[in-house]
Formats: sequence, C-alpha cells, structure tokens
Amino acid sequence: MASTWKHLHTGRALSKSFFNTKPSKRQQQSFSTTPSSAMNAALLTAWGKPPKYMTNRPPLPAPSPSQLQLKILAAGVPRAAKGRALGKHSSVQGGLPYDPSVDGVGLDESTGKKYYIGPLAAPLFAERANVEKRLITELLPEADPITVAALANPVSSSWMALNVRVIGGIKNRNLLIVGATSESGRHAARVARHLGASKIIGASRTQETLDLVEGLDERILLTDPISIPKTIGPIDVVLDYVGGPTNIAVMKAVEIQEGRGLQYVSVGGMAGHENLVIPASLLNARDIRIVGSGMGGLTMDDIVKQMPGLVAFLSKIKRPSNVITAPLADIETAWDSTGEKERLVLIP
Repeated sequence: MASTWKHLHTGRALSKSFFNTKPSKRQQQSFSTTPSSAMNAALLTAWGKPPKYMTNRPPLPAPSPSQLQLKILAAGVPRAAKGRALGKHSSVQGGLPYDPSVDGVGLDESTGKKYYIGPLAAPLFAERANVEKRLITELLPEADPITVAALANPVSSSWMALNVRVIGGIKNRNLLIVGATSESGRHAARVARHLGASKIIGASRTQETLDLVEGLDERILLTDPISIPKTIGPIDVVLDYVGGPTNIAVMKAVEIQEGRGLQYVSVGGMAGHENLVIPASLLNARDIRIVGSGMGGLTMDDIVKQMPGLVAFLSKIKRPSNVITAPLADIETAWDSTGEKERLVLIP
C-alpha cells in the first residue's frame, strides 16, 4: 500500500506515491523473469515502451500454503506503473521482460470472494496470480473491483499520510491541502472527513476548479505572495501535493497554534521541483515538523495494518466518470491513450 504502498504518486515525485514499497527478492524475481502470472499476460520488452500482450505463457505453479491463486478482475495503471515501465522507479529491480503493475483486484474462484491485492504483491498484468495471503484484503460484497483498482493509489496517498505519518492522526485537527484540485488532493478531503478532521481547507492556484472540490470548509487561492486570511485560524497539518517554493511560502504564512505545532507532510511534487531549500531561520522561528510520505517512510507492516480500513473506504465509493477501462489484450494502444485526469484500469 510513490509509495508505493510507499506512495507512488504525482508529478516528478514518483517515489512519493503511496506504493513505493520495495518488493522482496522473491517478488522481484516474479516481476522481472520469464514466469508469468497466467497463460496470457502483458510484459515490458523494452523500457519506456508499453507492455506487450503475450499469449501461451507458461501456466502458474500451484500456490504455496501461504498463498492464494486469484483470477485478476482489474489492475490499475497509476503513475507509479508508468514510472516502473520507464525503468526509473525506485521499486524496479531486475531486467526484461518485466511486469510494471502495482496493485489490483482478484477473485478466489473457489469461494467467490474478491480481494484487493496490495502494492507489488505479485505481477498483475495477467489472467491469474499467486499472492501472499497477508498482502490481500477481502472486499465488501458491494465493492466495485474497477473503482477499487482505479482509486487505490490516489486515495492511499492521504490515507497513509494521515494515519501513519502524522503523529496522533488527523482527528479533531485542522488540515490544509495544498494542491486540493489534483486527483489525490480531492480524495484527501474525503479521507480527512472520514477520519474526523475538524476543519478542511483546500488551496490551489485556480479559483474555478477549487470551487468544485467537495468536502472543503474553506478555500485559499495560492497567490504570489500567498495571503491566508486570519479567519482561517490555526493549521495543525498540511498535506502538500505541489512542492517547490510553495512549501516555504505556506510554512511562513499559516497560523500555528502555540503548543501544538505544525506537521507538514510532503506527499507529491506537481510543481516539478526536485529540491526543497528551507531557510534555517524559518525552522528556528516556527514550530514545524516536516516529513515525507514516500519511500522509506512506511513499512510493510504499516501497509498491511492500514489495508482493511483503506479497502473498506474504497468499497463505498461510486465509480467516478474519469475511470476508463480497457481489455488487457489492448494494453499497447490503451497505455498512453488516457488524459492527464483519467484513471486507466485494465481488465484481463
């Protein structure tokens, strides 16, 4: 559960997506060597190119006692998967052919139960996969597999940040989401409301799109310089999906309540700035704790612990209109066919 359940996510900061967890040696081998997940599968044969659909692949071996063999119902194509296909993502180890999938949903055909398959648990651009039981979570009966596969990555960014990286969680605290109009930012408002935040403020550079974000109590337009009205009050937690100079401007502008401090969580990097220069005078003058929510910030135990709550939350979301589906057999043409705001899901 870039992330990436160590957060495989937005912009250039792919390593900050929720699903950036490094796979085990055994998992690395299953992603990068000849054995595939089923008779038909999609694998990279060249870095930077779409995976190719292949038929008559070797069948799966019988699952071990710690595994379930699942029929894949849906596999998402988040930014993390695109980064893995480029060969530049931190989770990539091994050579070609390679399965760049991240997570998805599978069916236990013997019981009829559907499961969310956690990040990097198995190669999922295939008809079937053998998956460790500890890395799957059963879906509620009403859950839509396509919706879960499409939204697990963007929703998990705020879920993991607020539940794991923020000390004490977000309940009864005031949250500022910088980049609230992004896919992950919009879901962060819903997640924070579900987790009991007291006040949720969204910030973006475009008022028109910011006004459309649901679940916000207040809205701030990111101007230069940034001006935050006194009526907003103190902020306890910031989730920043933008990065770059905006980080510093927000740290300087927000009101911080004495004795509570500010927890500043860097989640994404939509602004495209690799480095963050923080003046020492700012850190000395303000009570600020800065953390990331990506590679190295989360453990597999964190991910496994959070999966049931995350999956239950995902199971209740109606499928958004920006979710696009395509047969796995059409992966080559579908790979780069979706727009920036669309979520592609492949169906074997």
